[in-house]
Parts: sequence; structure tokens; C-alpha cells
Amino acid sequence: MDMNLFEHFTHGFLDGVNNSLTDIELECLPFGAKLMTFECGMRFLADHLNGDIYFKIHRENHNLDRARTQFKMVADMEEKFDEMKKIVKKYS
Repeated sequence: MDMNLFEHFTHGFLDGVNNSLTDIELECLPFGAKLMTFECGMRFLADHLNGDIYFKIHRENHNLDRARTQFKMVADMEEKFDEMKKIVKKYS
């Protein structure tokens, strides 16, 4: 997980929503990022198990490798979760 990118995306997103999010929505942003990454990993894994019928693949086990990458990123996000929360707080 590239924290520099997370900070830039967070800053740009929060600047774009122009202070329209509630405190609870702001608090949930880091969890949302983690959840969406996990969901994407699950979709890659499900597609792999279903015969690669949804996502275009370029080699054998491509979707399995994609799923593993997403799950690794989720694990990295879990380790950096407090830092992610601090970044959201910084720009909210």
C-alpha cells in the first residue's frame, strides 16, 4: 500500500466533496478503502474459480494472481490502518 498515493487520493477526494461528508462517513473512509480492495480480490478469486468468464486474462492463473495481490494489499492496509486514519483526519 503506497501511503503517498493514499494521501494524495484522500486529499483530492475530500477537497472535491467540499466538506459535505459527516463525521461517520469520514471515519469510515479508511475502512471503505480496505473493503473495496477486499471485494475486488474476492471478485478476481470468484472469476478464477468460475473459469475466468468475467475479467479478461492474459495467462493461466492471472485472476488468481490478481486476487492474491488484492489480499496482500488488504493485509498491508490493516498494518497501516492507523496511519490511514490520520491522513483522513489531516484533510477533513
